[in-house]
Amino acid sequence: MLEYRTQGFNGYAVKYSPFFDSRIAVATSQHYGLVGNGRLYILGLTPKGIVAEKWFDTQDSLFDLAWSEIHENQCLVAAGDGSIKLFDIGLDNFPIQSWKEHNREVFAVHWNLVAKDTFCSSSWDGTIKVVRSPPPSKTPSPQSKKKKEPPTSQQPSQ
Repeated sequence: MLEYRTQGFNGYAVKYSPFFDSRIAVATSQHYGLVGNGRLYILGLTPKGIVAEKWFDTQDSLFDLAWSEIHENQCLVAAGDGSIKLFDIGLDNFPIQSWKEHNREVFAVHWNLVAKDTFCSSSWDGTIKVVRSPPPSKTPSPQSKKKKEPPTSQQPSQ
């Protein structure tokens, strides 16, 4: 059995990456989620055991997480300050996006498995929200790369 200790933080949620069977994420909170900070751990399962590949500290507890189904490096977290944050593990320190959707602690988040740019959240404020997020990166479509010709004016024939 493999084990990893989140020293000073209590685990609330753990999920396998849908892209890598050797990567898991853990949402944690200090002081059992009552007060203190949160931490998102990205852990790798290796032949030598579980290793912390990366972690992100937050100013409030984290209660749940969901891996993106369309971007292998993105993870959504539910926070105790009523926010939902999107982290990209290829980047350092800060979330790449944050939504302040709730008035109390967000206790659950989940990506839609069909419309993969949409997620839902539930909160201790008694609300459930469905949010469509912008795509992780905008790449120009082949149509938008084509240079548009200026319109030509045509004179009516007489």
